[in-house]
Amino acid sequence: MVSVDEFLKRSGGKAMVYKNFRLTAGQELTDKLTLAIPDMHLLEKGPNDDFLDGKRAKETLGKRTAHEERFTDFLDFLIELKAKLKENLEIVQLGDMYDLWQARGNTNLIESKYTNVLGLMEKLKTVYVIGNHDIDLWHYYQKKGVTFKRKWRHYAKNKASEVTVFYEHGFQADFANNQDRWTGVIGREITKVISAMEYIEPDIDLILGNIWDSISRTFTIYNAGLTPVKDPTGFNTHEYINYYVGVIEKYRNGQTDDHQQLPNLVCAVIGHTHQARLVTRPHNGATYYLMDCGSWVNGGHEFRIITGNEIAVCQWG
Repeated sequence: MVSVDEFLKRSGGKAMVYKNFRLTAGQELTDKLTLAIPDMHLLEKGPNDDFLDGKRAKETLGKRTAHEERFTDFLDFLIELKAKLKENLEIVQLGDMYDLWQARGNTNLIESKYTNVLGLMEKLKTVYVIGNHDIDLWHYYQKKGVTFKRKWRHYAKNKASEVTVFYEHGFQADFANNQDRWTGVIGREITKVISAMEYIEPDIDLILGNIWDSISRTFTIYNAGLTPVKDPTGFNTHEYINYYVGVIEKYRNGQTDDHQQLPNLVCAVIGHTHQARLVTRPHNGATYYLMDCGSWVNGGHEFRIITGNEIAVCQWG
């Protein structure tokens, strides 16, 4: 099995551990090298396409940008690695690959602008998880009774065939974005208003996000001495940690709606927040892990690795 260090070496220095988000779990988590790619929010390469790394100048609209080149370079490397590792390499995209809340039309317009990116991801046999910004794809095909490639949740096993890790987008833990709640419906409408405002001020989402971050920091210890940057295996706050500890506990005890009992489940991998973090939480005699994988929007270029008992959040380029 390829270790994290070997993966970094094979990348020729293009991949690196993000901040200090790396640890060794107390048990084997996967039987293969698994990578998770977080939020991409592909649009039609217009003025509010966040995947374009904030490149809003007219000369870049509709064209390839340095950020897109970096992403395709990352995918090219993974394809080379896939040719060597074959089924021992798994790629999971964590939802919000498309941003249908801001799209001008259907997915055809987005796909026509990103044929290279989407073609490479298909070649990798990517596992697609649904996000709140592309959940309409799930509902559309469900109503038609057609099997679609998006999954609500993806599970990973170790060599003993024990489910130890699950992947989902992360909106499930978000009071304002869970699409099964009335609060999520309101959050979606607010997002549509902000999306309309982006045509006037393309960075309105970043501006509002920074305002919210400055407020929330006042009421948390995230930037105090126990941040994961300084101590990735220590306690630190994460707005979703209690939610995912609860989900893991329910699966371990067979108390979920799908009636699965996964007694060895210890790790949740999500996107959604666009802020990479790695959190551990001792609970009821076990250690649970929450990995927030960051994003590929507005300059983000993070991804997550789990291989054997190693966990790391990395960046490309």
